[in-house]
Amino acid sequence: MTSTLGTLCALAALFPAITTSIPLIPRYISENEILAAYDYVVIGGGTSGLTVANRLSEDSSKTVLVIESGPIDDGSDSFKIPYLGRGYLNYGTKYDWNVTSVPSESLGNRTMIIPQARVLGGTSSINGMQFARGAPSDYDAWEELGNEGWNFKSLEEYFKKSENFTAPSEKLSEEFGITYDESAHGFAGFIHSSFPRFLWPQIKNWVGAMKSLGHTVSQDPANGGALQLFWSPSSLDPDTETRSFAREYYDGAQDRPNFHVLLDTTVTKLLTFGNETIRIDAVEFLSSAGATKKSVKVKKEAVLAAGTIFSPQILQVSGIGPASLLKSLGIKVVVDLPGVGANLQGHVYLYNAYQLTNVSLSAANLTTNTTFYNEMYELYKTKRDGPFTNTGSNIIAMLPLSDIGLDNFQNLTSAPSEPFPHSDTSISKGYRAQLKVLLRHLATTSMAGVELSWINEVGGTIFSVMHPLSRGTVTTASSSLLTNSTPTVNTRYLTHPLDTRISIETFKYNRKIAATGEMQVLGPVEVSPGPGVSTDEQFEKVIKEGPNYMYHMTGTCSMMKRELGGVVDTELRVYGVQNLRVVDASVQPLIPAAHLQTTVYAVAERAADLIKAGSAWRE
Repeated sequence: MTSTLGTLCALAALFPAITTSIPLIPRYISENEILAAYDYVVIGGGTSGLTVANRLSEDSSKTVLVIESGPIDDGSDSFKIPYLGRGYLNYGTKYDWNVTSVPSESLGNRTMIIPQARVLGGTSSINGMQFARGAPSDYDAWEELGNEGWNFKSLEEYFKKSENFTAPSEKLSEEFGITYDESAHGFAGFIHSSFPRFLWPQIKNWVGAMKSLGHTVSQDPANGGALQLFWSPSSLDPDTETRSFAREYYDGAQDRPNFHVLLDTTVTKLLTFGNETIRIDAVEFLSSAGATKKSVKVKKEAVLAAGTIFSPQILQVSGIGPASLLKSLGIKVVVDLPGVGANLQGHVYLYNAYQLTNVSLSAANLTTNTTFYNEMYELYKTKRDGPFTNTGSNIIAMLPLSDIGLDNFQNLTSAPSEPFPHSDTSISKGYRAQLKVLLRHLATTSMAGVELSWINEVGGTIFSVMHPLSRGTVTTASSSLLTNSTPTVNTRYLTHPLDTRISIETFKYNRKIAATGEMQVLGPVEVSPGPGVSTDEQFEKVIKEGPNYMYHMTGTCSMMKRELGGVVDTELRVYGVQNLRVVDASVQPLIPAAHLQTTVYAVAERAADLIKAGSAWRE
C-alpha cells in the first residue's frame, strides 16, 4: 500500500467535491455513485466503524457513508475457519497494512510487526477470536481518570447489545467444567459468541496445574469474573463453526437505502472550515493510484474509526494534533492537541514452549502429520467438528501481580517516568494521573497484571503484560498521505522497568506450572526459552530479543481531560472541533486486561447512542 500511494505525490491539489446526485441504493457503491453529501461519514469500515454505521443508519431519515480503505474479504478458509483464521495467514497480505514499528533501543534496535487489517470488518476479520470482557477495574479506571460515566456497569448494556451468546454444549461443559451466567450475556446482537465443539485434552492438565497452585475458576468473565482462571467464548457462529465478525453489522444494514459503503478507498484528509469555531466540512479521499482526489460533504458529523494507528495520523495530516509536529512538517495547525498520537499502549506476547513427550494427540499433530491434518480438515468440512473449530484453548488466566510473586513493586514505580522524551506538559500530567490509578489497582487483587493462556501448538503457556507502563507514539511521517501512507510507530516497549520485571517473574511462574504433577504427566521438555536461561539478566535478554508482534493497541486519541493530554471528551468528541468524534480503540485511555474486540464493540455501540442523542457541543 505504501508503494502504491507513493506514486500519487504528483497529483494536483484538491478537486471540487462530487456533485452527482443519485437515488439511494443499498449496496457497495462506486465513487461515481456517491452522493454529494451525507449526514454521517464514517472513516473506516472496521470493527467500530461498521458498528456505528449500522446503528446510525437505523434512522431512515439519515444518510450514512462508510469509507473503507480495503476490499471485502474473498471468503477463503483463512478468514472463516477458526483454526486457519487466527490471523497469521492474512498477515502481510493485501488484507494487512503491513505496519512495522521503527527500531526501538529498548528492543536492541529491533522493529515490531503491528498487524492492522485492511478489509471490510477490520481486525475482527483476522484476530484470534477471543470474546471476553475485562474485569470491572479495567473500566472503572477510565472513570477514575476523570471520564464520568465510563465504568464497567455503564458498559454492560453495550457489551450485551453487540452479542449473540450460545452456551457450550452439555458434553463440553461436563468434560471441561465450563460454566456461564446467562444473565450477563446478550442474545440479539450481531456478533456470535460461543465455544468450539472441540478442545484439546491437554487443557485439563493445565487447568489442574493452575488449581494446584491455588487459582480458582471464575463462573463467567462476562459477569465481572475476568480474573484468575476463566473460560472465554470465541467470536464463533455455533451453527456453521465459522468466524463471526464486524462485517455482520454491514450484512444487517445492507438493505437500508440510506446506507452506503465505499471500498478500496483511502481517506487522505479531513477538510475543515472556520477559525474560532472549527467544523469538518468534507472528507477527502482517493480510490486508487492515479485517481483524482475527491471529497464528500459532511452534513452532521464525521466519525473517525480508522483504528489506533491510523486515526491519529488522519487527524495530524488534517492539522489536528501537536503543533510542534505539525509545524515541523509544514502542516497548518487547525487545533493544537498534543495528545494526538501519544499514549500508545499494546500487548506483546512471550511464551514458555514445551515439547510434550507423553501425549498421543495434540495440536502439534496438525503441523507434523499431513495425514492427520487432512483427516481433521475433512472432518470439519463434512461435520463442522474437530480441531479446525478451535482457535485456541479458550481458557485464560488473568492474574494479579501478587500471584506471580510481585507483592512489592512500588520501588520500581515510585518515581513516575516521562512517557517519552520532550513531551508536552499535558502529556506528562496525564501519564502521572494514569500511573497513580494503575498502581493503586495493581497493588490489589482486583486488577490483572499478566495474562497466561495455554497454547496448543507447542504445548506451553503464552503470556503478556496486561497493563504496561511503557508508552509509545504514532506520528505522521509527512504532511500528506499521498506521499507516505504509513505513520511512524514507536512502540517504546519495555521502556518502563516494571514491564520487564513482570515478564521475568512470569517466565519463572510458568516453570512452576510446568513442574506441577498435573503437567509432568505430559512429559514436558522446555524448548523456549530453554533450561539454560535462569538468571534475571538472561531472562531480560530473552524478553528484549523475543517479541515480534504487538497486538491490542489503544490510547492514541485518549478519552481524558484536555489538560491531561486528552483528545476526546466523555462523548468521544474531538476537543476544538464541533462535529468530529473518534469511536475506535484509540479512545481507550488505559488498555484493559482483555483481548480488545468485545470492548471495541461495546464502546462503538455506546458511541452510536451518543451521536444519536445529538448532545450539545462544547470546547
